Amino acid sequence: MKESLTGLLEYLSGQGRTNANCWAVDMFFCLSEGWERDWTDQHLPDPFHEVLALMGQALHDTVRTPKIAENFDCLPEQLLDRVRRLTSLQTRQ
Repeated sequence: MKESLTGLLEYLSGQGRTNANCWAVDMFFCLSEGWERDWTDQHLPDPFHEVLALMGQALHDTVRTPKIAENFDCLPEQLLDRVRRLTSLQTRQ
């Protein structure tokens, strides 16, 4: 999970940083009602739930209104930093 999120966010931070890509990822994580239950059913640690929830909030603003995405900590770089910190924390435990 960590590796996949890292790869996705690295892509969105670099060559994949397009309005369409950011919107697609945002929509994937905020799809239909009940989506949160699906992630909860996976028995993921709370920090993962937090990152996944952020990915469905303002990631779509990354290209056209980056200040909004930044204010919500939803720029790909900000999310990538969170994922990397999760990785470091879990490695130490």
